[in-house]
Amino acid sequence: MNYIRHLRGFFDRLEEDANMTSHHISLYITLFHVWNLNRFREYFEVNRQDVMSMARIGSRNTYSRCMKELHAWGYIIYSPAGNRYQASHVSCIRFDTAKETATDAGRETTNGTASGTPLINYKNKIKDKQGHAQKMKNGEEKSNRGNPLHVETDKDYAEPL
Repeated sequence: MNYIRHLRGFFDRLEEDANMTSHHISLYITLFHVWNLNRFREYFEVNRQDVMSMARIGSRNTYSRCMKELHAWGYIIYSPAGNRYQASHVSCIRFDTAKETATDAGRETTNGTASGTPLINYKNKIKDKQGHAQKMKNGEEKSNRGNPLHVETDKDYAEPL
């Protein structure tokens, strides 16, 4: 189990999922933490009171709704307890498995990196709150709308302080 790859996979999936709210995210991160404490076993037991406290969820209805929705959306496998004095069983779906195809040359993967780490290519383009593009030093558009603090976003971090 790769902790960092799993979290990256979760956040990649989170970007595509419009259903997730802050309750779902805090509950999943709490469940992931409990899974880590249980040494990433296939199934682990959760106590509702402890998980609600860690996730900062105050309502039992919100907790049970979010658990059921995380199960339905494929983030966890949730088996509720038969009564309230027993612990529920949870299994987290693994997001750390990368879809990489190795070549005959050895460890080189489809993204061209030798170690299999993803190649991240960020464009030097920032959008303000209204979605308007801002112009950077490389000549792209810039707009100061939505920048109430008047903070420069086109700093050259290579320059000394």
